[in-house]
Amino acid sequence: MESISEVYAALATIAAAARAAYADGSNLRVRSSGIVHEVAMTKWFADERMPGPACMVGVSGWDPGAAHPDRGPVACRRCLKLTGTEPPGE
Repeated sequence: MESISEVYAALATIAAAARAAYADGSNLRVRSSGIVHEVAMTKWFADERMPGPACMVGVSGWDPGAAHPDRGPVACRRCLKLTGTEPPGE
């Protein structure tokens, strides 16, 4: 049986790898959605921080593999509004 410290270490490793995947400034896409989101660091298990959509749209099951980096422009209107980058007149 794994100790609690081993579980925390595994969660920290997963979170660090996810953060590193966005270190180049990539945006975020959830699964095969056509919508690209702005990235925000969100609280995950064991107080680890994970990249997530800035608009806080749900990512079912807290699956760290559900979101992936995307170099496309942010298309989520809520993310654009929240970050103040929504085009004028929208």
